[in-house]
Amino acid sequence: MRKFFIIGLVLVAALYLLPAAYYLLGDGSSLAIDFEDLTMPDAVPVDHSTSDGNSTDEASAETQKPDHSVITVDIDGKPTEMPLETYVEGVVAAEISNDFPPEAIRAQAVAARTYAVYKIDRGRPDQHPDADVCDDFHHCAAYRDVAVETAAGGDLSRVEQAVQDTAGQIMTYDGDAIAAVFHCASGPRTESAADVWGGDIPYLQSVVSPGGSACEQYERAVKLTVDEFREKVSKTFPTADVSGTPDTWFKASTRSDAGGIETVKLGGVTVEGTAVRELFGLNSTNFTITTTDDSLTFHTIGYGHGVGLSQYGAKYMAEQGSKYDEILTHYYKGATLSVV
Repeated sequence: MRKFFIIGLVLVAALYLLPAAYYLLGDGSSLAIDFEDLTMPDAVPVDHSTSDGNSTDEASAETQKPDHSVITVDIDGKPTEMPLETYVEGVVAAEISNDFPPEAIRAQAVAARTYAVYKIDRGRPDQHPDADVCDDFHHCAAYRDVAVETAAGGDLSRVEQAVQDTAGQIMTYDGDAIAAVFHCASGPRTESAADVWGGDIPYLQSVVSPGGSACEQYERAVKLTVDEFREKVSKTFPTADVSGTPDTWFKASTRSDAGGIETVKLGGVTVEGTAVRELFGLNSTNFTITTTDDSLTFHTIGYGHGVGLSQYGAKYMAEQGSKYDEILTHYYKGATLSVV
């Protein structure tokens, strides 16, 4: 666990420099998350005091574990305690379409529950010290009140059923809840955590991921005029030289095995692919560029950071007959389906 702790420290430093992105599809429901704080679990503070006020180092392992049956959620700035399964329903409703195949929704339910337990185990962060998680997709996960929407006539029955079918199930690695990150649609392969965030996570490796092209956002283009491009670059990378013509601005790119840009020289300055994605609002780091004398166009493949579970990959696997546990163990290599 010592090496995981060191990896965690490295990732914390790196990830605070990365953007979080929230992807919308159709009716405005979130369909993927970029987690800023992807780290291995930190040590959870333990109260060793007994009921009579005496201190002891002999507290049982059971009493040292956090309570996973309930979770406190910061909703619109107000800490709200609720059953864990109620929270999972709200996250799944916000993160995947109710009309996806049941096995894909079940996989999403386990991923959402796993990440919630992972957050509980890490302890409450400075961003919301009175809550385990928040409803800000930039930091934790999006959340919808299923009870309110159902009362108003909304149909989230498949989401509710998927959460019930997987109640209490999470993905673990070496006995700990994993950082079960997910995204909308990868390219032909998912990205590894090492290639995107700079630190190797054993269960977040690049894997084959078919089905992404079914996503409406799978291939997209972002076009900027020369003036728009220069204005953005000058503010973020002031030492970059973007004089001359657009075809000279990008050089010497390096790509991951999955196709994402890891680094590229922009106006002579080496920048991360994730920074380019943030600056220009790209769907992914898997991009190519075409230029004219007065414009530059990014062409992207995939939707999201590309790490972990691909929701459209899960959809494809479910349509081919895979069960949710098979989907999860495919995307989270070496992780095990467990009961919290």
